Amino acid sequence: MPAPPAALAPYRVLDLTTEIGQYCGRAFAEMGADVIKVEPTGGDAVRRIGPFAGDLPGPERSLYWAVLNAGKKSITCDIEKEAGRVLFRHLLKRADLVLESYPPGYLASLGLDYDSLRAEHPSLVWVSITGFGQDGPYKEYRWSELVGLALGGLLYLWGDEDRPPVRARSPQAYYQASLGAAAGAMVALYHARRTGVGQRIDASMQEIVTFSLAGPGGITGFWPLEGRNITRSGPRLNIGDVRWRVFYECRDGHVATGGLFGPHTGRLVELMKRDDSAGLLADPRWLSATRNPPLSGQWRCSQEENDAAEEIFSEWLRRYSRDELLQIARENELLIFPVLTVAENLANDQMKHRGYFREVEQRRAGGRVTFPGPPVQLSATPWRVTGAVAAPGEHNEEIYGALALSADEQRTLRAQGVV
Repeated sequence: MPAPPAALAPYRVLDLTTEIGQYCGRAFAEMGADVIKVEPTGGDAVRRIGPFAGDLPGPERSLYWAVLNAGKKSITCDIEKEAGRVLFRHLLKRADLVLESYPPGYLASLGLDYDSLRAEHPSLVWVSITGFGQDGPYKEYRWSELVGLALGGLLYLWGDEDRPPVRARSPQAYYQASLGAAAGAMVALYHARRTGVGQRIDASMQEIVTFSLAGPGGITGFWPLEGRNITRSGPRLNIGDVRWRVFYECRDGHVATGGLFGPHTGRLVELMKRDDSAGLLADPRWLSATRNPPLSGQWRCSQEENDAAEEIFSEWLRRYSRDELLQIARENELLIFPVLTVAENLANDQMKHRGYFREVEQRRAGGRVTFPGPPVQLSATPWRVTGAVAAPGEHNEEIYGALALSADEQRTLRAQGVV
């Protein structure tokens, strides 16, 4: 049976991104686009970031590089040299999309920015992924993933109220920036194919992270509506006068919950009664007095009363394992679910069924590795996870040969440090 078509097979992408935007290029590559990673002659700096397969550092053994760049071809090209700029202009003739994450103004200084090239390539889509965008008072500030979380407002919300903010271990802001840029790029490619007119997508990490605060709880809108910030609250929710817990210990780990009070409270108390664990929650007068109309989210009880009720709930949860609580929750329509470790997520039945984690061959890394799969699944044009990682400049001969550069010309460019 022939392989199903790839969604983005007609497109060619030149990827000049740094760490902030490289996952965007992987998304295009594994949805079928011909993505060419344009690296400095010594190889991209991200290749030197671990962890490394077998704990042996090397430009082709970085597993972090693989996650961000699998499926791409690789060429080397020093665009700071005139000959390199000439090569890049030739590459543009066959490109539909450019991804780059240089500081604003850098490519313009080389004559390789969108404004300099769009007249020659009117249908070209150009994506710039930076910390703060192409204009504004912060445009020349340096950025990191931590800067994106901090100035995007997300970092302020993570951690305990009486301690400084904490950061997530994985680079959330970079992944958000990459996926936000990919969404904009695909819309622009559709527009270009329909009209023949390209455009620039200006993706700001700060803005994309800030957008994530518009989710449940309306965090961005809370200040103008209430005149106060939502702050860090550790394992509690604090969108209101009473702060309630959402994370609890159980017999073999932790569970996350929708809180003790809500539309499910009656069912939950009935279950606790069966175990003789309901305590003061069994008194219907207390239960009705602590609630406003169902679903309102406003509880008529003091923090002390809330804490006393939650301690009873906590004692009940500690009787059960995570799997037992998940089964109880399913049978009774409760918001209780396990908090999984990374190892447990790798073995999770749901993830296995959907085939998210893939075993892929990393030939230069010494064998097969478990690889993160597609964040979305396309039924007719599947996202293809190969895990293939190119060496720096592995496709120079193929790509530059297609530009009619002879072997002698390519040798000369290598000797000059251009490729």
